[in-house]
Amino acid sequence: MTVTVNTQTILFILAILGCIALVFLIIVLKKLANLISSIDDLIVRNSTNVGLTIAKLPSIVSSVDNVVDNAKDITDVAVDVSSDVLVAKEKIKSGIKTSIDVAGIVKDVMKKK
Repeated sequence: MTVTVNTQTILFILAILGCIALVFLIIVLKKLANLISSIDDLIVRNSTNVGLTIAKLPSIVSSVDNVVDNAKDITDVAVDVSSDVLVAKEKIKSGIKTSIDVAGIVKDVMKKK
């Protein structure tokens, strides 16, 4: 069994597929043009805001640097205070232990009398 296809039929099918592809291409190009137009409108509307934001960036960076420096200083102070608290805790602990030992000695002396 042999199937023969006429070349005019193949050319007709290719022409229809080409027309469909052309319609899709036109739709895609139209959507792309609308997207570019929207982006352009957005940039035009916000150009002053973008300019102001870019102008404020150096002061914002400076403020962030100051905050980071302050946080570093606070951290250093917190470390010093925590070490002082640990030392004070040990001194209080040893003082309480000494007081308990003295109280025990006084208690033993009072019992003997």
